[in-house]
Amino acid sequence: MQKIKVSILCITYNHAKFIRQALDGFVMQKTNFPFEVIVHDDASTDGTADIVREYAEKYPDIIKPILQTENQWSRGVSIWKAHMWPRIRGEYVALNEGDDYWTDPCKLQKQIDFMDAHPDFSVCFHPVRVIWDDKRSPDYIFPTPKFRFNKTVLELSDLLQHNFIQTNSVVYRWRPECAELFPDGILPGDWYLHLLHAQVGKIGFLPDVMSVYRRNAGGIWTGSFESDDWFIKCAFPCMKFYKSAMTQFNHDYTKELVFIAASAIRAFLRANQTDKINVIHDTYPEIWDGATNRLNVCDMASMQKRVNKYKKLFNMTIMIVAFVVVMCILLTVFL
Repeated sequence: MQKIKVSILCITYNHAKFIRQALDGFVMQKTNFPFEVIVHDDASTDGTADIVREYAEKYPDIIKPILQTENQWSRGVSIWKAHMWPRIRGEYVALNEGDDYWTDPCKLQKQIDFMDAHPDFSVCFHPVRVIWDDKRSPDYIFPTPKFRFNKTVLELSDLLQHNFIQTNSVVYRWRPECAELFPDGILPGDWYLHLLHAQVGKIGFLPDVMSVYRRNAGGIWTGSFESDDWFIKCAFPCMKFYKSAMTQFNHDYTKELVFIAASAIRAFLRANQTDKINVIHDTYPEIWDGATNRLNVCDMASMQKRVNKYKKLFNMTIMIVAFVVVMCILLTVFL
């Protein structure tokens, strides 16, 4: 029996409308080597798990399901680290989430042929077609040649500039120590994983469009770096990404941290979540002055006004509690 050469990792949650297309993209792959698909369903409520189970019964040598009965993400569990990476058996790893899909039956073979022929490469990727579920925008191809610096061979220094690798296009020569090097609670996790692999080898680009990436209005990156909602939800994990990357890859992301911190402060002010502003101050003191310097006079006045308001409320609460305690003592003594 041949050893598994590629482990495909697929995370899915409430993807009943899409998961068949993703699974079909896996099982249609034509390869001269064995591969496995580790599918993690995070306690879906829409029947996704039933579909995964159906494919696992039909393709038991390929589909390896992990079907949760309790949602792991909401418990703060790192699904990759806790449930998927320990099960990897392949020399190579490919990624694809449950609402995306592969379109070329030779995708894996092409990428593995490249990686086998180039042992100094640790990452291989290709362009993808990006589609919007609600058709709000036309389809497009990512990345453009310009966005990948018009190169077909890239390095860590290129990837540190920005992420030009779409998740469901990548194949890694798997680096097992990722489990120890990967920080918890960061966004975007896939970019960090790309970087960890680019740290130990070159990045190869193949020109064929071989997969589709879906975007939708409810996606985590909709409104990214723009909307208040996005900063309220994602500022902290995104800032943790940049701070961790500064340490791991020795690259200066101060400008990015300052921008996110300033934008998050504005969003928290408008949402009356001033306690989170204190978290920024306490966690990132080194960029606090830079972030607050980006705020305009109105922002600063609003922040100070709200801080003063909550200080007064806090002081009043302390006084009331103290008064109640004193009255209780007096009543106990004289009654």
